[in-house]
Amino acid sequence: MTPDAPIEDFWAHLDEFLPPRGRLELARSNDCRLLGCGTLSDIGDGCGEMKRLFVRPEARGTGLGRRLVEARIDEARKMGLRTLLVDTLRLNVEMRAPYDKLGFRRIREYPQSGTIRGFPELAPYMIFFQLDLN
Repeated sequence: MTPDAPIEDFWAHLDEFLPPRGRLELARSNDCRLLGCGTLSDIGDGCGEMKRLFVRPEARGTGLGRRLVEARIDEARKMGLRTLLVDTLRLNVEMRAPYDKLGFRRIREYPQSGTIRGFPELAPYMIFFQLDLN
């Protein structure tokens, strides 16, 4: 995998993260500087997948990551989704924290994982979560 592979993958699947099939949440500072983002896509059978949660270093520790997760949960409900799935790197403790705090439970790898589909070599380094929206 090249360093640019995740960026290329994002652009190749952009339509999955935009309405009506998905959402792209952006967080900006008061002076309109991009501070963070996260995506949500409908992956079928009432399931959504949250991907690409990023928070710039200067915005970490402010609760922005949690707010981006909460915003995508709200959007998933508006889209009529019943279940949310997400994966993240095992070693990224900061990234796991919002999911743990918001009631996601750890699960085995799910076959619809965008990460595993695009980069199967990452599977051993990932943790998988699920949130039931009912």
